[in-house]
Amino acid sequence: MSELINNREYRRKLLKEVIKELHRGKSVAEVKEKFKDVIDGITSTELSAIEQELINEGLDLKEVQRLCDVHAEVFRDSLEQLKKPETIPGHPVHTFKEENRAIEKHINENIKPALEKLKNSGSFEDAQKLLEHINLLMDIDKHYSRKENLLFPYLEKYGITGPPSVM
Repeated sequence: MSELINNREYRRKLLKEVIKELHRGKSVAEVKEKFKDVIDGITSTELSAIEQELINEGLDLKEVQRLCDVHAEVFRDSLEQLKKPETIPGHPVHTFKEENRAIEKHINENIKPALEKLKNSGSFEDAQKLLEHINLLMDIDKHYSRKENLLFPYLEKYGITGPPSVM
């Protein structure tokens, strides 16, 4: 009866149990089947808050980090139904993800080929070209500095310290 009176707290308790069972070694399939009703509709905010509560209650941060992908797998279907910040142009998360893609592209399309070319030729010109590409990559520090100074304080303001620690 108490679960009907305080449904939100009961749901949080069950969601915490989902994560605890994963940490006890249960499979993703077992946990999804057992908790399918409570998992439906979970948001990434809820998941982060629950992970934070478990960390506050003594669950080892390294253990949360180790099983982060497993948590995501259990909740993936529900999380994929939500409109995600990274899909909204102008949202900081969207911008960070676009920057991540640009960094990966620069590495794959410029740095890796330039490195291979230098390995084969050993020429001074090829070394200079590689250095130019690496120098462009040095701006990555600005990207991570903005994440640390914009996103993490916002999360920590609301008591969410687990995800920034994991990142």
